[in-house]
Amino acid sequence: MKYNFRENRKYSVLLLFISLLMPLSITEEARAQMFSVEENEPVRERSLIPPNAVYLGLEPVEFTYRGDVSNANSGAYAFDGPLLRMRFETYGFEAYIGVGGRLTGIDDIGYFDAGAKAVRGLRLVRQPGFQFQIPLQIKSSINTVTNNQGVAGDAQFRQGTLEFGAGAQVNARLGQQVRISAAAIPNYGFSFATGGIFGGQIYELETKSRLYVDRVFGDVGITAGWDYGFKRFDVEENEFDYNLRSYSFIIGITF
Repeated sequence: MKYNFRENRKYSVLLLFISLLMPLSITEEARAQMFSVEENEPVRERSLIPPNAVYLGLEPVEFTYRGDVSNANSGAYAFDGPLLRMRFETYGFEAYIGVGGRLTGIDDIGYFDAGAKAVRGLRLVRQPGFQFQIPLQIKSSINTVTNNQGVAGDAQFRQGTLEFGAGAQVNARLGQQVRISAAAIPNYGFSFATGGIFGGQIYELETKSRLYVDRVFGDVGITAGWDYGFKRFDVEENEFDYNLRSYSFIIGITF
């Protein structure tokens, strides 16, 4: 699998835009801590989520074609196999990267994705051991799939996206050192297709669950999670109309 960053520089601008929102999210959290009536309560206790987490895991993926089967390249990028997934999560900001290909047992196909998002939660219920909130997010990502056998016209699946979403999230404390979190967020946005500006639309559903065990090694904890994702690429050139369905099993540390 080869990923040409120069050819994808217009998509990297989207990721840069999201990354610039990260300091804003941190500033908002710091300001909330400074002026909260609960001045002595640590931020991690108010959120019921550890401040930082890094994950690594395996993600089985189904990438299926749903366009016109009479197209010369119909289904040329379809595959079914695992990706290696890495995630970083902190207050108000998340980023991820995934790769797949011969290294992960996918023959003839190379896959790469990366994304970042800024998230703010509107808390509706806030109790010492339970919280319910509505997460609002803006997200940017790139998805690249290559067929190592070649396709007609040298077409390539290379999509950048800009998405907006809102959903529901529950955080709870099960014990002094054990916390859980679960969220579901539908997204809608625009796809920036190969060789164009607005190539089409994208519909996405993200769900995630997390188990946190705090202070296992000093201030470092351990965490495990399961994610389900569904993306529907609705591109004007229907040879790029695909559904991406993924299931992530990840483990990591919190700090």
